[in-house]
Parts: sequence; structure tokens; C-alpha cells
Amino acid sequence: MTDPSNLGWLLDNFASRTPDVSHALAISTDGLVLAHTRALPRDRADQLAATGSGLVALLAGAARFFEAGNVVSNVTQLDGGFMFCMAFSDGASLLVLASPHADVGKVSYEMTELANRIGDALSPTVRGAPA
Repeated sequence: MTDPSNLGWLLDNFASRTPDVSHALAISTDGLVLAHTRALPRDRADQLAATGSGLVALLAGAARFFEAGNVVSNVTQLDGGFMFCMAFSDGASLLVLASPHADVGKVSYEMTELANRIGDALSPTVRGAPA
């Protein structure tokens, strides 16, 4: 897996150049923070990672139940903005928080571009597996 500081830099760059994005995280399916933007305190990143991994698992379960294939992404509209989740088939997800004024299409597009750039860098190694 890529050095977490490099992932943090990529996430910081993404958040700074994508309008209305405040925070971004890379998380594992078991709710661990792989990397996060500097502006997000670590304890808040841990809370968001746990919440986000639960949401991703819930969506994946619903997709299996309805035989709808894999979950590609999810956008949740909140009173205070948007939370975007983009699952990766190899066990990692990208979570993004944005303001209520964010262009949902633009943020989703930029998330896809980020995922394409970093690819396997967001893939956590399986616990106990040789690195």
C-alpha cells in the first residue's frame, strides 16, 4: 500500500482544488482510517471512518439482497451538506464531505478521477497477510 502521508497529500490536494469540499478520507472496509485531509482532526476522522464503513456495508448488503451488483457510489444529502461514499472493490472506500452548495456532479467526477489516479494505493493489505 502507498505511504499514508502520500495519500494524505493526494486527499489534501483533492479537497483544496474541488470547490466546496471540506474533508476527504480513505478508509478500509473494517472502518480504519487509511488517510485523511489535514484539516480533519484524527478523532473525527476515526468517527467518520466507522460511520462510513457501516454505510458502505449496509449499501453492499442491500445491493446483494436485490441482486443489483456492486455499489459504485452513494451521495447522502444532509442539512449541513453532502457525504459522498465511493467503494473500491479491493476493500477501501473514499469518503468526502462537502458543503450544501457543492456541485454533486463535479464532486463525483473529481472523486472518480482521484480514484483512477491512486487505484491500488487505497487498497489495504489483509490483516495477517504478508505485505
